[in-house]
Amino acid sequence: NPDEVYQIRECLDTGAPFGNFSVHSMTEALQSFLSNLSSPVVPSSLFPTLDIDAQNIQSFARKFLEDMPPIQYNVFIYTVSFFREVLSHRQGNRLSPAKIARICCTCLVSSAQGNGEEGAESLPKRRGNMQQIMLHFLETNSI
Repeated sequence: NPDEVYQIRECLDTGAPFGNFSVHSMTEALQSFLSNLSSPVVPSSLFPTLDIDAQNIQSFARKFLEDMPPIQYNVFIYTVSFFREVLSHRQGNRLSPAKIARICCTCLVSSAQGNGEEGAESLPKRRGNMQQIMLHFLETNSI
């Protein structure tokens, strides 16, 4: 409901108490906020360039966090922590780690295209690798 999303944004902007908004409107407001930040939480330069598998995901995840600028690191950690809490209620909300990882990749990562034709062609694969890293953070306690 666009009216509810607007009211949620007004509550955030003014500090007014939140009404009884639908979870879908709250989700849309959060996704819109994260998607429209002036700089993305996860810049495309941090997308993994190599295939990720069970043997190397831990090292990729560690390097990913080490390379992240401090402000983006904090936002990323808080967002992952929030979604872990959401997953602790999955019986009621019917969300899965895979679905949340997809949502996170939609709103936390840069939508900028790669450099040149080769970069543009590899972007979907790199986004897929990024989704695997998001899934790793959501399913493990490694942060």
